[in-house]
This record gives sequence, structure tokens and C-alpha cells, in this order.
Amino acid sequence: MSYKAEKEAFVGNLNGTTVTEIALINASAPLAVMLRAVAIPWLFGQVYCKFNIGFRFLLDFCLLVLPTMLCVTILADNTIALLSGGVSMVLSLLVFSDRRSKPSKPTQTQSVSLQTILERKLSEKVPFVTNYRAYANIATAVCILAVDFHIFPRRFAKAEMYGTGLMDAGIGSFVVSNAIVSPEARGKYRMARSLSGKLSNVAQSVKSTAPLWVIGLSRLVAVKALDYQEHVTEYGVHWNFFFTLAVVRVLSTAVLQFTGAGMSGLLSLVLAVQYQFALSNQGLLEFVLHGSDGLDSRRGFLDANREGICSCWGFLAVYFAGVELGKFIFKKRSIVQQWLVGCVQLLVCCGVFWVLLVLCEEYVEPVSRRTANLAYQLWMMVYNIQIIGSMLLVDLVVVIAAELRLVKREYSPRIWAEEKTADDSKEAVPTEQQLPDWCVLSAVNRNQLFFFLLANLLTGAVNLCVDTLRAEPFMAFCIVFAYMLQLCNVAVVLHARNISLKFW
Repeated sequence: MSYKAEKEAFVGNLNGTTVTEIALINASAPLAVMLRAVAIPWLFGQVYCKFNIGFRFLLDFCLLVLPTMLCVTILADNTIALLSGGVSMVLSLLVFSDRRSKPSKPTQTQSVSLQTILERKLSEKVPFVTNYRAYANIATAVCILAVDFHIFPRRFAKAEMYGTGLMDAGIGSFVVSNAIVSPEARGKYRMARSLSGKLSNVAQSVKSTAPLWVIGLSRLVAVKALDYQEHVTEYGVHWNFFFTLAVVRVLSTAVLQFTGAGMSGLLSLVLAVQYQFALSNQGLLEFVLHGSDGLDSRRGFLDANREGICSCWGFLAVYFAGVELGKFIFKKRSIVQQWLVGCVQLLVCCGVFWVLLVLCEEYVEPVSRRTANLAYQLWMMVYNIQIIGSMLLVDLVVVIAAELRLVKREYSPRIWAEEKTADDSKEAVPTEQQLPDWCVLSAVNRNQLFFFLLANLLTGAVNLCVDTLRAEPFMAFCIVFAYMLQLCNVAVVLHARNISLKFW
């Protein structure tokens, strides 16, 4: 067997893991954000604001990125222990912080009433959305390289046909991540009235996705030219991740030009049901699995790329559901109480989707990323709402802890900013909210497409230079660590210099 065939076999014919285990791994992200918000003021206090960008970057990397790396590599079988340790650290820091703090007014803590906390006004800028979108990129970047080493459990790699591997959530998360911040979700969408106006908006959408088309074509040419290993049943012979994102974006614009953004939820439901009906009752599933001749041929563009082309229908349904989710997230809220209610609603919604997922797998069809079927669409809503809701919950917990003086707001990075009132003190200690925001999460979020493109290039370079299948565990982890360190370093440097890389 050739080395290329060996590598393709290494990531093929897998069945994934359980939704529950993936949910546990996802919990490491909000926990890391919580640990960072609590640990930095406890360990460094006011001195943190005086650290240079390099030291702050290393702190961020160790607190925010390293836990995710550990959960999917060398500590993958000890996720519960890792999470338990993180929770214990957070609780311990909060308790000891309370004992160490010496407020100038002894009765200050007792004077903060529950009503005061619930009515505290918060800034319209919502950090939990930034955290969620950045982690979608970071987790994907870790997985696309780590999957080529033995330190990455095979159950986390993409499932061949049915199953829920951690990497199966990658493209679905990107689709939802883009949808929740789209103009349609944020109420900035304008539907043209004339046909020419509608066509102009569609043309503009095609233009805005030009980087995705270019990157997708470049990847196709590079893979074929270098004879790089590829998993054909993932998207097809020529299709790839970037083409799917571009097609979904253009199709969503075209559809919403005639229906309006207010119909996104209904559109998602109709598309999801119709697509699943086509898969189960109209022979579409058989076509995706075995081609038009039933012999798994790859003749002609449609047959060669049937997985990527057909799954766009399912991902379009996910996108519209993401738009509806984004509209809920960006609904006007101004005080802690309103956001707490919103958080509970999100978590309840996550539970409802989880029940629907169980029923769908039992009575309709198991999860399949290859076809992006109804079960996969439901799983993507469970997966993403869980992370978004958890990130929101963590932000609210930290805000409440700051109000109770358990966390020093002026020294803690990325606490949800408060809306300034006339009673607020004019003498404020410089904070990260006032200084340039050098947080790794903000940096990654700023240049997401470039970050992901660079991750793909570095992954290719490592695979061309290193025999990943025979690398020792320690060496494999060091390579993944250095790769993520360099990726995040580039993102932070660009962010600190206020550079946004746009190609269109």
C-alpha cells in the first residue's frame, strides 16, 4: 500500500463517537473562558494591564487554546477529569478571591442586592458571540492537523456514512457561525423590490464570496498537483469545504430576496423536511451513496461531486436555522435579567433539539454529515446552541461575580462591559476594555477566513514534511502545539496592528 493510500485509509471507514462525549468536549471552551476571567485578576491583579503583548498572548494561549488541544489529543480519554479539575480551579479561585479581597467599605458586598444585579445595564457588544465564533475556528484548526496523528482518537475523525465524529461538526459550525452574524440575523438586511435590484443583490453576494471560490479552486489545484491525500466520499472528487460555504451563502441570498428574512425559520423547516423526504423516499440517498448507475461511478461532474452538491441543500437549511438563532441572540436586551432569561431560553431550546435528534435517529435516519440529513441538521443546532448558551452563561456568571466583588472587574479581561451611568466613578483603573484588545479570541474572530486558510496551508506543509502516521505521541503533540502557537501568534499580531485582511 502506498503512503497516500495509507493516509487515506487512516481517516476512512470510521463511525464517530457519541453526541454526549462531543458535548463534554465542547464544555471545555466556555470553562476555559471562565477560568481566564477569574484566574488573571487573582494571579496578577493590576500588574496584568502592564504586561507586554507577548506575555499576555502566552497566558491566553495556555488558558484558552491549550485545554481544547488536550481534550482532543493526549487527554481525550480523561475529559471528565479535565473538566472537573477546571471547575474546581474556578470555584477555588472565587472562594479565595473573596477571602483575599479587602474592600474599602466593609459592608460593600452585603449592600449589593439581587435586584441591583439583575437590573445592571450591559453593553450592546456581546462578547459570547465573539468567543463562540473564535472557538469554532480554533477547534477546527486543531483537528485538521491532529487528525493525521495517532494522538487524535479515530472516533473524533469524520464518520464515513453515519455517525457523529467531532470533525463532522466543523462545516456545520462554520455555516451557523456565519449565519448568526449575517445581515439577515442582525436586522440589517434590505430586500430589493424590483427584479433588477434582487438580481443585483445576488450578484453582490457572488462577488462577496469570491475569496471562497478562489481558495476552493486553489485548494483543488494544489491537491491534484501535489497528489495530496484526499477523502473522496467527504465532498467528492473536485468539491470541497470552501465551495459549500460559497454556494450556501449565494443560495441563501437568492432565496431571501423573494421571501424576506422573516421567513428564515419556516424556510429552514420546509427545506429540512423536503430534503429528508427526497433522501428517504425519492432515491436521493441511493444516488449519494452509489451514484447514478448504482455502481459508485464518478463519471461526470454531478456524479463525481454528488456528496458536496447534494449536501448543500441540507446546509442551506442549517443556515436558515442559524439566521433565526442569530435574530434571537441580537434581539434587543439591555440588563442582566433579560440576558438571564435569554440564556435559559437558549438552553431549553437546546434540550428540545436534543430530544428531536434522539427521535429522528430512532425513527427516521441516523446522523450523516455526508448527506447533511435532517438528523445532522438537528445535531448542528444542538451542538452550536450548547456552545453559544454556555458562553453566554459564563459571561453572565462572571458579571454577577464581579458585582459581588468575587472578581475584580477592573483587572479581569473581557468581562462584559457595563453601560456607563452618571453614578459610575470617574477614576477608573486602565483595563483591557480600554487598552487594545489583544485577546486571542478577538484576534481569531477578526480574521477568520485568513486564520482558517493559514491553518490549511500549515497543515499541508506539515503533512508533506512529516511522516504523521509514525510520529511518536510526544513529538506529535509538540508539532500540533507549535502549529497552533504560530497560528494564534499571527492572528494576534495582525489584530494588535489593527489589520483586517479582506480580499474583496
